[in-house]
Amino acid sequence: MRITVALTPKLLREPRQHAVAVVDVLRATTSLVTMLQNGLLRAIISDNIQQARRLALNNFSLLCGEVKAHPPPGFDYGNSPAEFAALSFKGKSAVLFTTNGTRAIAAAAEAPFVAAAALLNRRAVAQRLVAEAAKRKLDIAVVCAGVERGTAFSLEDTTAAGAVVEAVMEADGAVAMTDSSWAALHLWRWYRGEPMRAFRQSKHGRALHALGYDADLAYAAQVDIYDSVPVLYDMDGVKVLRTRKA
Repeated sequence: MRITVALTPKLLREPRQHAVAVVDVLRATTSLVTMLQNGLLRAIISDNIQQARRLALNNFSLLCGEVKAHPPPGFDYGNSPAEFAALSFKGKSAVLFTTNGTRAIAAAAEAPFVAAAALLNRRAVAQRLVAEAAKRKLDIAVVCAGVERGTAFSLEDTTAAGAVVEAVMEADGAVAMTDSSWAALHLWRWYRGEPMRAFRQSKHGRALHALGYDADLAYAAQVDIYDSVPVLYDMDGVKVLRTRKA
């Protein structure tokens, strides 16, 4: 078994051969982990805004997400994990559309196992990745959502991916490392496990700060506070994240 880091979604090779964790730490996967931790029954993933509106209507679901970091007109909520942390979603369903994160999850959907990873739940995700990869005889891939609709490198996602790699190696020291997983791990350790430093230096982190989303940066920088692992399921062609299968 080996672990690799795909620095953008398109760099994930042979998804069917991998147990995958998708990371969009600022902010989609952090939001998803938080919502499901706070009682959300399911998060329906959309990779375009028209589909998101249709899915929310057809599935009696909250409509959440962002375009250029802000909630589009008609959306119930944006993509603020700090806001979601103060809400209860018990018994509710939500559709989430974001610029980078939900596209990355959709792009990884061919993999036999896909989880949403953030710093909030990175140890729980790592343990699940090791277990699923061993059970299914797969390798492990951590996919960075990136920026610019998943076409460009993201400092914060790669740093967070390194945190997941570290936790995987702690769970199973026999996992083989690729060059990209070594690079992500060294980046995480260069920041000495202080993700806020990476957020403040990253282009996207600086943009969120300029827009007044400092609470989201601080919230997303917390490490290992949750044990929930959102897992992707295909339900009649609809991509759904749940913490347990229906």
